Amino acid sequence: MRKKIAFIGVGNMATAILSGITSRSVAPILWSDIVLYNRHIEKITKYEAMGACLAGSLNEAVEIADCVVLCVKPQSFAEILPELSKCKDVEKKLFVSIAAGISSDSISRATNGAPVVLVMPNTPMLIGQGVSAICKNDAVAEADLDFVSEMFASAGKVIRINEDEMNRIISVTGSSPAYVFMMIKAMYQGAVEQGLLQGNDLTKGLPEKDLLDSICDTIIGAAMLMKSGNKTPDEQIQTVCSKGGTTERAVAELEKYDFYQAFSTAMQKCTDRADELRSLNK
Repeated sequence: MRKKIAFIGVGNMATAILSGITSRSVAPILWSDIVLYNRHIEKITKYEAMGACLAGSLNEAVEIADCVVLCVKPQSFAEILPELSKCKDVEKKLFVSIAAGISSDSISRATNGAPVVLVMPNTPMLIGQGVSAICKNDAVAEADLDFVSEMFASAGKVIRINEDEMNRIISVTGSSPAYVFMMIKAMYQGAVEQGLLQGNDLTKGLPEKDLLDSICDTIIGAAMLMKSGNKTPDEQIQTVCSKGGTTERAVAELEKYDFYQAFSTAMQKCTDRADELRSLNK
């Protein structure tokens, strides 16, 4: 197992990973084995009290660590990669990147052929319910891939894919929480328009939190029902759509607005943007 883990950039995703690996019940990572580097050091000073090492520079963080987790935005790699190439023994480090549209080749070239694992996590990691897609380059040993998989599994599920599938999986797992939040917002707005939000008359409608919770719980329940059975999505839709009923009317309206095509087009746009980012960072 790698002894020291450096996080370059400590935003929401890094915070979720740190929470998972330090609190897991089996073989938790010690804070004393964690190195953090963030441009705005005031945002990470709280971790020093927990025992983490706060590096003064990217170079210092990389040289201390055995495994380096790159948690910066794709647009920052043009600046980060040349700095990595200057680090001592950089080819001996295991690099993990969570940036969309950044290839393992671009990181490997900058690090003299170092092993590189790419991960596409999603925001539900913040509550331990994430889904992370993971792939590796040829320089990564199976034990190191297992190590990274365990790291992300501490905050959710992990699926292993090929690198040529990474840009496409972003639209399925990485960006998709935003689609769900949009659906929640749309359902909430529809409920408000029908007078279901409690106003001055407390005997009518639901408080905002109760209304949002009922929508979220319905979505969670529907997803769990889908996972628990062996029915296709179409079959599950039909179980709710009684002939001539209310759901049938609602579904017909969604289909009239090309609901499925809107999703398909949005997902393709997501993949196209990931491809653009990869082209810019070759």
